[in-house]
Amino acid sequence: MRTLGRGRQAIVVVGLGYGDESKGATVDYLASALDDTVAVVRWSGGAQAAHNVRHGPRHHTFRQFGSASLLDVRTILRAPMLVNPLLLDTEADELAALGVHDPLGLVAADPACLVTTPIHAAMNRAREILRGAARHGSTGLGIGETVAYDLAVRSRARRGDVVGNFPCPADAPAVPALRVGDLRDRKATIAALDALAAFAEPLLGLVDMAGSIGFDTDTRLAPRGPAQPAESSGLAHPAESSGLAHPLVEPGPRAKRRARVETNEPNHQDLPAIDDLADRLMAVTREIEILDDADRALGAALDAGTVIFEGSQGVLLDEWHGFHPHTTWATVTPRHLVAELEAAGRDPYVLGLTRPYATRHGAGPMPTEDPALELPEPDNGPGLYQGSWRVGHLDLPALRYASKVAGRVDGVGVSHLDLLPGSAKWPVTGDAGRATLHVARSWSGDRDPLVLPGQRELDALEALTARAFDARPDLEPLPEGEGEVLGLIADAVGAPVILTAHGPQRSDRRLAGDAGGVGPVRSADRNQ
Repeated sequence: MRTLGRGRQAIVVVGLGYGDESKGATVDYLASALDDTVAVVRWSGGAQAAHNVRHGPRHHTFRQFGSASLLDVRTILRAPMLVNPLLLDTEADELAALGVHDPLGLVAADPACLVTTPIHAAMNRAREILRGAARHGSTGLGIGETVAYDLAVRSRARRGDVVGNFPCPADAPAVPALRVGDLRDRKATIAALDALAAFAEPLLGLVDMAGSIGFDTDTRLAPRGPAQPAESSGLAHPAESSGLAHPLVEPGPRAKRRARVETNEPNHQDLPAIDDLADRLMAVTREIEILDDADRALGAALDAGTVIFEGSQGVLLDEWHGFHPHTTWATVTPRHLVAELEAAGRDPYVLGLTRPYATRHGAGPMPTEDPALELPEPDNGPGLYQGSWRVGHLDLPALRYASKVAGRVDGVGVSHLDLLPGSAKWPVTGDAGRATLHVARSWSGDRDPLVLPGQRELDALEALTARAFDARPDLEPLPEGEGEVLGLIADAVGAPVILTAHGPQRSDRRLAGDAGGVGPVRSADRNQ
């Protein structure tokens, strides 16, 4: 275990829960405090991330850009990160409106990154609709479909074969899945999109028979046939309100397959054909740098200064260590990244993040959940596909397991300390709504009830899920003193707390041992 220092270094930021541990705000703060930061690397997940950063009056929810972009820090998108060019373009517009100059010019992408398209998103939403009450808690943005489709193609899966836990709706095509590097070749891009559209059509047809796929309060996918007025569900994930249409694919020749949406008005608009979708994807990637050698570019960045590796979601959602099937289709534990950096002669600092209470967005086990626990939450709410925002008490057994899953944690950052009952910064006027928090030191007397599974053992993961669903947490009042709470967390993780946050702003964060923060604010932040 090493200490966080100054000078050139690699810092790996990971969540020790189910997501929403303030990864974005932490990355932004570290980049502002460590003024030699040259790049933020997004290395897992995709556009489903929702990393909130607040500095003064500015607020942005980072999805694919690195969360230090308000500081003009470069973003490197490195495989296995998934790239959604259309949502990247939308996010660039949002950043430009906040005063960031040429946001897409800050982005460099690994050509090996898989590309997520509106077709993947439509498939994702179709599966969640068809699952009904057994939904997995997906964001509906096509992350799992992107990975599953690539696996299906590479394994030459046939219709009905199960890839992961996704049945294939058709025989996988021979055309490889679309990657960022392919977007330099229009013919290859069109071929990949057309093959994907044909693969998706049987699945989307199943949903057509049950009704159209809901989007947000303003937009729904139209079923094939005459357009009919849509009804709103009133629920949306933040990324679903971007205005981008996610297509159903009409039958017919390749160039005639079209994405179509239906609004609340009794008319519809046709979006671009596959050829035009290819042009839109390629137009975005012409504005970013596609790296010829991603490893070499990353090595150069590490030689130049501090590089922050920004994780996605939390390790309890990891595809091979989380509570299956309520997981993501991505490896979010830093084990492989740390091993890769160490093999290259780098010694990374792994910073694990948590809140002093538990949260979860969507379906899946959450032993300490307490529906009566009301805590202020400005950035999360119910999602149409993801499900409810849930809160619970501090779960030390889950935190111990998360630390084992991470493989190595050198230090801990704890956010939302202003929500502790004894905090002078409680964000609600007076004592109104002040929460009574508890802590679970064990489940049914067992301090360490979750056993780390072997590699790719789905049966073991399902057993973990059953254990967590059946868990009876041993709750007791959370200590009133902040220091005692931080001590409980440090003991569970096996690493010292080195960063604290008492609010959502950059200025609310501190590194241990320096009440005024560490280092100067970056001069590049001209947007203060």
